[in-house]
Amino acid sequence: MSRLLCALLATVLLASTNSMNPVQDASAPPAFSVVLENAYVRITQADIPHGVKSSYTVPAGVSAVVIRLRPLVFSSGIHLSEVQPFRFDRALFLKSGKVSNHADSDLDGILEIHIELKDFPPTSVFDRDAVKLDPSHNKVLFENDRVRVVDVHFGLGEKGPVVDKRPRVIILLNDMHADVARREGDTPSPRDGKAGVIQWSLGGSQATMNRNETKLDNIVVEIKGK
Repeated sequence: MSRLLCALLATVLLASTNSMNPVQDASAPPAFSVVLENAYVRITQADIPHGVKSSYTVPAGVSAVVIRLRPLVFSSGIHLSEVQPFRFDRALFLKSGKVSNHADSDLDGILEIHIELKDFPPTSVFDRDAVKLDPSHNKVLFENDRVRVVDVHFGLGEKGPVVDKRPRVIILLNDMHADVARREGDTPSPRDGKAGVIQWSLGGSQATMNRNETKLDNIVVEIKGK
């Protein structure tokens, strides 16, 4: 009788535990988390598993840039300077009410970042465009009248000229260890960050020098003024 009683008690406990911790439906839409918000942008992100459709809908009254990144898996023993945890997949520009309902087919899934455009940021001097002055480090991926998406890449120890920067969202594809100077001859200040971090900058002028620790790979979403 004691064995039967123990078995019944174990069954009841298991059923109670399962009811408190229900198994999540793998096909359920992923949850979005807010990672940054200011007067100009609201940024959310979500991990989209393999075979699951994104349910992100652009809120009324705004447009949005959707950036999709793929996680990369590396074998052991790879040199630190070669590590890039994320790879750019695509950029989409969606208007109010549109749905980012792409179903990912990659077994590793994707990281989807939503940059909602709120008010126009202040305009500033933009005579020294990095894309024109330093094309080896700056490649345009997408552009329209509201935004420009740029792939920024600096190898180990590489440096760029002083350029003008728009207000922008910066998405780090790998760990960043760079030095930035506002003008030629200025003492540079460090710029460090972890892969996957999303930053905001109002712009200005700067020269970038990547240190000899990791390659610098960022996706930059420039927000154009009126």
